[in-house]
Amino acid sequence: MKPLQASSLLQNLYTGVIWVADDLSIQWVNSQTEQLLSVSKTRLVGLSILDLLMPTMIETKAAYPDTPAAQNSKPVDSQAQFTESKAGLEAAREKLKTQFYNAKEYLQPFIEYSRYIRGITQPLYVHYSVTPMNQGAKFYYLIEIWQGDRQSRLDKEQRLQEQHDVSREMLRSVAHEVKNPLAGIRGAAQLLIKQTQHSPELSNRHENTVLVDAKKLTTYASIVISETDRLTKLIEQLLGSNQLPEWQSVNIHEPLEHILLLIQTQYPQVTIKRDYDLSLPEVTADKNQLIQVFLNLVNNACEALLEQDTALLAEDYKPELTLITRIEHQYTIGAQHHRQVIRVGVQDNGRGIDEDLIERIFFPLVTGRANGTGLGLALVQEIIHRHEGAIEVSSQPGNTQFNIYLPLQISHNHGP
Repeated sequence: MKPLQASSLLQNLYTGVIWVADDLSIQWVNSQTEQLLSVSKTRLVGLSILDLLMPTMIETKAAYPDTPAAQNSKPVDSQAQFTESKAGLEAAREKLKTQFYNAKEYLQPFIEYSRYIRGITQPLYVHYSVTPMNQGAKFYYLIEIWQGDRQSRLDKEQRLQEQHDVSREMLRSVAHEVKNPLAGIRGAAQLLIKQTQHSPELSNRHENTVLVDAKKLTTYASIVISETDRLTKLIEQLLGSNQLPEWQSVNIHEPLEHILLLIQTQYPQVTIKRDYDLSLPEVTADKNQLIQVFLNLVNNACEALLEQDTALLAEDYKPELTLITRIEHQYTIGAQHHRQVIRVGVQDNGRGIDEDLIERIFFPLVTGRANGTGLGLALVQEIIHRHEGAIEVSSQPGNTQFNIYLPLQISHNHGP
């Protein structure tokens, strides 16, 4: 049975909705619940809601301090640990069941905030509400569940974007001031070269004049020009591109496959894996800019994998890079809520990003690589922001992942 015959409305909520029968078995869930729990509706229907909402041992110890599991956090052996854990969990299960039956008896909803629940595939930090309801001759529970850290993620995303905008404006101001003198330096060096070409052999007409080797002078002037060009390129990266995006419908796998052709020959030591959802719809994007984004992320990952100290790695370690594409439902980017977004993940099995660096990783001139400039990820964030998307990073040893979220359609208000 579909709750209140309004499943189409419930599908559009950004919180998870679970419809539970009188016997506490799950009857129906919306797509946001599937996304939150990382499991399909087919697997959820028929399960007991108690199994899903059961607290983890962290919650059990806090709620039942008198149980052996709470009193002894370091059991003597594995059998004792199993018995103590089982006792705490059984007490927690009975308490949860009582809450449901009391809600039915008194038709009184209840809400649980900041709970660590067992989940299906992994523990989750959530808030949830339980509302008892009579539907015709039958009784049901309507459960609304949402991720506990959702608001903190949105706040963090907004704060990082504001910090990025401020630092970006500062760097633009500095870059403009530096770029003009560079042009003058380059012009002077070119004039020097022209002078030496017209007078290949400079004579010594005065006693105190030092002879100048025209070939060396040309070499030095060429160095000035090349270094000026390098700094100018760096400045242009700081300033960003003035080219307007060329919006078009893009199959997200096309730019990914394009950069993989380049990467596979450049980094033959790295094993490339694809974990694609080939049924993804097209997105409105600038294809060349997406290529720049993915190339930057994949290059960074491969270089980080190959820069690692092999002495600290396992003997059978092999550097691996995985590209992931998925559809995410009911996802919020900034203040905009989207029914669907596309997620592109770039995952590697390296040693990870240092904790003190990860919060600043998207700031210009911040890098954890020996040969990095710290401009690549700042540029990536700029392009993704232009596409009204978001980028996140999570990292621990053996699993570093950059996730890009792109809406299917954008407002086209974002210029360069």
